[in-house]
Amino acid sequence: MHSTSTMDQRKTAVQGAVIGGVDVAQGWHYIQWLFPNGLSAGKPVRFANSRSGFESMWARRPAGARLVIGLESTGAYWLPLAHWLRQQPGVTVVLVNPLHTHKLKEVDDHTPSKNDAKDAGIIARAVAEGRYMHWTPREGVWSELATLSVTRRQQKADVVRWQNRIQGWIDVYAPEFRRVFKAWNGLAALWVLDTVPLPADVLAYPFEDLVTGLLEASHHRVGPKRAAALMVAYRDSIGVPGHASARAQLAAYLGHWRAACAALAATEAAQQELVATVPGADVLRGIPGFGSVVIATLLGELGNLADYAHPQQAVRMAGLNVVSDNSGKYRGKPHVAKRG
Repeated sequence: MHSTSTMDQRKTAVQGAVIGGVDVAQGWHYIQWLFPNGLSAGKPVRFANSRSGFESMWARRPAGARLVIGLESTGAYWLPLAHWLRQQPGVTVVLVNPLHTHKLKEVDDHTPSKNDAKDAGIIARAVAEGRYMHWTPREGVWSELATLSVTRRQQKADVVRWQNRIQGWIDVYAPEFRRVFKAWNGLAALWVLDTVPLPADVLAYPFEDLVTGLLEASHHRVGPKRAAALMVAYRDSIGVPGHASARAQLAAYLGHWRAACAALAATEAAQQELVATVPGADVLRGIPGFGSVVIATLLGELGNLADYAHPQQAVRMAGLNVVSDNSGKYRGKPHVAKRG
């Protein structure tokens, strides 16, 4: 949400400029042009998400020395167009929050209808009213940190996804496993899942070989007692009878989980290497709990902290600012905005 003074400043900044509002999509975009006086420059124009499409749209732009073009920051579809527009002379690229577009869709025609051409007009008028955010693409190490931060977030989700599938498999076929091993991903536990995953496999396995396998896998931390406990627990197992396909399924899950963990470790190593070159990172290391990966992720999400004029700007960017709903005598409970 923009304050009145901020909106006035942004509205003043676009006065006298030709304004364009772009509704982006995967294959096609729509742009609505507005003259400096705020009137529409014809109907919205549809153009392809390609270089020839961009050039065709650019050739049909209204005359003007200064252009401000607003894009709805939906997914990743807007990025190629934004970078292309930024290379054109006299163009300033700004962003409009998709939530604002959604809330403004009934203002013009008093209907909740939604289509790409209509949204382009809404975006253009939002820019004219100062309801936009400045956009500056990150470059160099800041761009790399941002990419690694996104990659790490996705890889963490992958690791959790495979962990959940493995634990679900255990609950179905070997529910007693959790009583014997506190952590399914310990060295000894993983050896059991890799070698004798099903209760029937454990009971058919020679006890001496089971003990030897556990000792070798755990560096002699787990041995005969745990092997005996596992056999006792599995004699009365309530697990679903397993088969070759169940074994193959678990092996696939474990393989994907290990690959995801390795990819995550490689990304975090790259983050640590990059953050060592960032000016000011040493200051952040003085904060308790802030290691290289946390700092790299923070800077990847927020960018260069020197670009923020006030700490509260970074707080708002992260969506951690406190807000409340107040109306008349009603005073709502303060809560974190969770909207960056």
